Amino acid sequence: MKEVFQILSQIDGGVVLDAATGKGEFINVLKKYLKSYTKIIGIDISEKNVDYAQKVFPENEIEIYRMDLEDLPFKDGEFDTVCTANSLHHFRNMDKVFSEMMRVLKPSGTFILTEMYADGEQSPAQYTHILMHHWIAKVDSLSGIYHNQTLSKAELEKAIRKLHLQEKKIIDFYPQVDDPKDSKVCSGLINNCQTTIKKLEHMDAPAELISEGHDIIKRINDVGCASASRLLVIGHKKKGDT
Repeated sequence: MKEVFQILSQIDGGVVLDAATGKGEFINVLKKYLKSYTKIIGIDISEKNVDYAQKVFPENEIEIYRMDLEDLPFKDGEFDTVCTANSLHHFRNMDKVFSEMMRVLKPSGTFILTEMYADGEQSPAQYTHILMHHWIAKVDSLSGIYHNQTLSKAELEKAIRKLHLQEKKIIDFYPQVDDPKDSKVCSGLINNCQTTIKKLEHMDAPAELISEGHDIIKRINDVGCASASRLLVIGHKKKGDT
């Protein structure tokens, strides 16, 4: 993690676009670790997420908007930095979203991406995170929300190659957890699972999906949970690209 923060601390962000900002979690990282920035604009398709993030960031230099990532209303080359964090599995048309992100990034501008992956050498606690994410993806899909399962490392690398970034750095990392069975963390995850199970029961969801939730609760109690391994990608748009 220290290497990730050190890399971010060397970036003059300028005007930053955070695509699929969610509740603004990555904006907090950018605020804390970027060497500098002029403005951060967070965008998300979810009205609920946008309403939440707008309340979290009252600062004048941070703006949050609801937008369709496949059709951005910004000019070509409007941003010095574009980024997306932990969101690729929510993109119905990843190529279109990436095309729009690269369009609004100025030539030589900085592209930042971070995303967890599902395979490789994951600890039992990390695999709990992956299983839980797969389960939540199924629940969201049942509710009509597009949510793909965790991508493999090879799938991530394939998507990254399509961006044709220059001076590209790829860092493989995971947030370290001292105690994957920490009672505070585990109790919060278990509560989230229990809430989701109640939602499924009210929806008259398939019994196997409800059973999967109970299995995840048991796994959290048995082995705990830790963030899955992920990639951080930082590169620059080619000068000749428009």
